[in-house]
Amino acid sequence: MSTVPALPHLSIDVTDRHGATVTPPPPPHNSGVSVSATASIPLVYRLILTTIEPLLAVLGALLAFRNPGVYISTMTRNSASFAASTAFLYTELGGAWLYFAFNEAIVLRLFDDLRLWRILCMGMLLSDAAYCHSVAQAVGGWGAWSTMGSWATEGWVVFWTTAPMVFVRILIVFGVGVKLQ
Repeated sequence: MSTVPALPHLSIDVTDRHGATVTPPPPPHNSGVSVSATASIPLVYRLILTTIEPLLAVLGALLAFRNPGVYISTMTRNSASFAASTAFLYTELGGAWLYFAFNEAIVLRLFDDLRLWRILCMGMLLSDAAYCHSVAQAVGGWGAWSTMGSWATEGWVVFWTTAPMVFVRILIVFGVGVKLQ
């Protein structure tokens, strides 16, 4: 894994009102030093985000592209059916999942930088929040979703193919189990 080299600090000399030269310090956020994600993030977290979830995201994209009727049926507990006029939404959804898969399987593997991993996980959590809310919307709201006794196999599959990945991203963002130095 490689890291992107930091841009060199550009030194700009400024004189104060007494004619003395003042050189501003480099910005604190661009120290040029990166912390290795591989050394900082537990193997199980990395395995989930760079191997397991990208595979699940590609499979989800294929389902959305090739069989949107099964997708909508699974997400809504068979209460909604596919309408051809909404096919573009499934294409859009599949594209978003491919983007997730690319970021996790390619970008996170190429850049061994903890800061980048945490920033990408923050962005993915935004998408996770919308996705999780959509899962509740699909079955009639959070009240209906939280009645786990009414879950069929498909509901459990949706849960177990989502929750662990979301949880790992939360752990990384908050530094739980992550060696920060």
